[in-house]
Amino acid sequence: MHDVSPIGLHARLLPRPQRIAHWVNGAVTGTALMSFLVAAVVLLWQAQHERHDLIHRGLAAAAAAAVMVERETQALGNTLRGLSRSPLLEADDLASFRRQLAATPRPEGSRFILWTARGQLLNTGVPAGAPMPPVPDEPGAEERMARLRQAGLLLSERLRSPVDGRWIVAVSLWLGHPADGPDRALTLVVPEEHLAAAVQDAVAADGWRTLILDRRLQPLAGPALPPDVVERLSGREPGGHFTAGAGDGRTIGAFSRSGASGYTALALAPAALAEGPVRQALHRIALAGSVLLLFGIASAAALMRRVGPVDALRADAAATRGELAAANARLNAILESVSDCHFTLDRSYRITNVNAAAMRWWGLPRGPASGWSYFALVGHDAAIDEALKQAIEHRREFRGELPSLYHPGRTIDYRVYPSAEGASIFFSDVTERNAALLAIREERELLQSSLDALSAHVAFLDERGTILAVNAAWRRFARDNGLGDPAHGIGASYLAACAAEAPILRGMEALIAGTDAQFRTVYRCDSPEGRRWFQLRANRFLAGGKVRIIVAHEDITDVIDARVAMGEMSERLLTLQEEERQRIAAELHDSTAQHLVAAGLHLMQVDPFVERSAGKRIIDEIDRSLETALKELRVFTYLMHPRELATEGLAGAVRSFAAGFSDRTALPVAVRVAERIDGLPLDLQRTLLRLAQEALTNVHRHAGASRVVVALRMTSGGVILCIGDDGRGMRRALSSGHQTLGVGIPGMRIRLHQFGGSLRIRSSRRGTVVRAFVPHEGWTVIGRDAPRETGPAWPARRAED
Repeated sequence: MHDVSPIGLHARLLPRPQRIAHWVNGAVTGTALMSFLVAAVVLLWQAQHERHDLIHRGLAAAAAAAVMVERETQALGNTLRGLSRSPLLEADDLASFRRQLAATPRPEGSRFILWTARGQLLNTGVPAGAPMPPVPDEPGAEERMARLRQAGLLLSERLRSPVDGRWIVAVSLWLGHPADGPDRALTLVVPEEHLAAAVQDAVAADGWRTLILDRRLQPLAGPALPPDVVERLSGREPGGHFTAGAGDGRTIGAFSRSGASGYTALALAPAALAEGPVRQALHRIALAGSVLLLFGIASAAALMRRVGPVDALRADAAATRGELAAANARLNAILESVSDCHFTLDRSYRITNVNAAAMRWWGLPRGPASGWSYFALVGHDAAIDEALKQAIEHRREFRGELPSLYHPGRTIDYRVYPSAEGASIFFSDVTERNAALLAIREERELLQSSLDALSAHVAFLDERGTILAVNAAWRRFARDNGLGDPAHGIGASYLAACAAEAPILRGMEALIAGTDAQFRTVYRCDSPEGRRWFQLRANRFLAGGKVRIIVAHEDITDVIDARVAMGEMSERLLTLQEEERQRIAAELHDSTAQHLVAAGLHLMQVDPFVERSAGKRIIDEIDRSLETALKELRVFTYLMHPRELATEGLAGAVRSFAAGFSDRTALPVAVRVAERIDGLPLDLQRTLLRLAQEALTNVHRHAGASRVVVALRMTSGGVILCIGDDGRGMRRALSSGHQTLGVGIPGMRIRLHQFGGSLRIRSSRRGTVVRAFVPHEGWTVIGRDAPRETGPAWPARRAED
């Protein structure tokens, strides 16, 4: 039998002109169809790219607007923080503080309000002496104060002012509370147009309109949003984009939420703006398809009419070859424009095509290279030759990085793809890319080595609290304490490890939510080595636009033990000192004072025997000196051992001493003391009384004041003692370093240091404020009682766990 294929038999049965016509017709149709598909793909890709770029501009505008809201809120908050440190506010001089607020620069149309949950204390928008407007009922004043106490600084929703009916927003700062008084807050009320204008001036995106929405999704200085837009924004996503509406009114929106203020920045644009490139691309594709279809129909009709003459068919074939040559020229132009080096080989390793980038890489002059042997033109390299052999002879693709033959020290990414004719090769220089990756890897290794060198147990968390990385100290501690996890907690939730410890869990949750930027606590951990104390520090930061949290556990057992020992020694010294003072005071009162009284009585008996006037004057002088000495002796014994402290408590002792001080010096003294002060340890009460005595003595000797205020109150962080006067101040003495007050101020600092406290003195021409603060840990954790037992499971894990 003859070896005849069906295709070949069919070709012989057809007349030769008809076969040629069919081949030409198929080639023209295939070329037209391929051109149409390539053009359609390119146009659609370009349209999608333009749409993506437009949405990206909207997202960027929304993110920038959210950042501007946070910056403007912080700027207004900084103004409030500066005013909160005013001596007039600490001295509760609201009239003078109102004048200071009125002179403070602020946005046009804004006003300051000092308020409590019970009502407003002052309002710069209301004339002095006029009735204060009520605190708005929605939301409740108590609820707003509670939220403000937790956040510290808070931006309100969009509200209507009860004074002038304008829409406003308020930035509020929690001030704490004075003695025996409710929490106070200082608020700066600004028109909503101020915040909206600040964002509009800083953010601009072509085709996009930017809006600022409060936590209830109410726009500032703008009309209400359509319900479907509000529904799309009602979720909890931090940002994104969406399409809303129907028909010609469809809009595209991009939004970003501010984690600090809770506000939302929204950028809106007509949906037609984003869909325009796609519609235009579809219109062009349809037009090109119609033209190609008409061209194909006309070509087929012409070929069918001219199927007979072979010369005409040859002319058509020549035209088809011209079109193919043009298509190849366009393909070559595309390959010439790419940055990668490219060339093709046939099965004999002859170059069939090469772009300019490859010729420049080989260092060859620009010229015809087709038909040349690759090895004769370029040369041999064992690794590259093997890659070409795999593709051409074994039809296997190759991709890998190889050292460059023509540029020693450089590395190329070599890709060889088999083809019907031979192989297609792409390669590019990746030396700089590899160097950058190596530098990044070295920086990461350096960072890890630096962390491993720390003695603290350090872990990095993501925005959800999942552990991403730990250092060597963390892994070593976990291994030594029997934590069987081979990953040492990496990939696990740090919050789950803290679930049993409510204080740490609350602090970490606030850190993850963005309410706080840092968190610190002290806890105890029982390990096989014994009882240990750790300090936990956690800080929130941004890395590459992502929220990260670093947690460090430091072993402070030695510090705790030393401070406990120091506290016990200080307590013993204070006890001995007070016992010695009590003994001396009793001796002076029971013995020395009695001798002075006896001397006065004997002097009264001598008086009748002295007749001359000179002797009388001498006896009167002696009698006055004895009376003055007896009075000073009684004051001295009271200062050394105030009996009211044991009987009346600290509050009664301070009031009693202030009353006696006022009687002796004719200087009015206002006393504000919280009754629960009497629950403090006795040695701390004694120290606070000594501080008040020393401060009042300095006011009497040096200030030249007309009135004094003594305030003693408890806060959530500790106890605060403030003594303020309206005297001439002591700024010159403090700045020159000359202690005109003797050893009183150093003694006060030494007494406070025993409890971990601090002393601050602010003085000006309008008076002096002495502020002593003793933290809660000063009489409970450090130097008094043991720290509380708390801590997470990683890496500080109790032995019984």
